[in-house]
Amino acid sequence: MQILLRKIRETESPFTLKKDGLHYSGKFWRSGKHRVKIDGKIEGDLPLVCDRCGEEFCKPITESFHVEIVDQPLKVDDSLDVIECLDGIVDFDMILKSEIASMQSEYHLCPRCNEMDDFEIEY
Repeated sequence: MQILLRKIRETESPFTLKKDGLHYSGKFWRSGKHRVKIDGKIEGDLPLVCDRCGEEFCKPITESFHVEIVDQPLKVDDSLDVIECLDGIVDFDMILKSEIASMQSEYHLCPRCNEMDDFEIEY
């Protein structure tokens, strides 16, 4: 789903998307001349890879996210939760893929490895 940033109003608008077994829902609104805020939630079974044994598994998740979209170049000291869309198009699919990739890049253990007590960690 793509929406032109200039067409987004200051009143909250709901969104709902389903993709790859995950359900995305939330609201978005214009928070300034060049800014849009998105508050949402991701629910479903997230496919992951165990960082210890390499096996694939699914983990049920319910995660909220908060993102700000701007159509101007960012300054270096701006927040990490801000996404530039210099073409003026807010691409919800890209934003949600980014949120999923961020969750998948975290450290995850499958249920079998999570129960093992003799786990050695290097620092």
